[in-house]
Amino acid sequence: MTHARIPDFSQPVPVCSTASSVALRRIPVDPRYLNLPNEPVPGEIEPWQAVYPVRPDTAHSRSLRFLDTAGDLLAAAFIIGGGIVLTGLATLL
Repeated sequence: MTHARIPDFSQPVPVCSTASSVALRRIPVDPRYLNLPNEPVPGEIEPWQAVYPVRPDTAHSRSLRFLDTAGDLLAAAFIIGGGIVLTGLATLL
C-alpha cells in the first residue's frame, strides 16, 4: 500500500527566480480612467446614510408617488366595496 507524501509545511517553499531574465512591462492605461472621482471608502459614511431612502423632490417623482397612492386607495375601495356587495348578496340569497 502506497501513501501520499505529506509536505513539510514548516520548511520554506523553494522559489525559482526568473525575474532577472524577464523585463517587467507596464500595461498601458487609458487616461480617461485616471481622472475618475474617488469612491467612498468603507466606513467613511454612517450606517444610517447607507440605508436612508433619499428621494429627489421633482415634479416627476411627486406625480409617481401621487399615482401610486391614488392606485392603492382605489384598490382598497374596490376590495372593501366588493366585500360589502358580496356580503349583501349573501344575505339576500
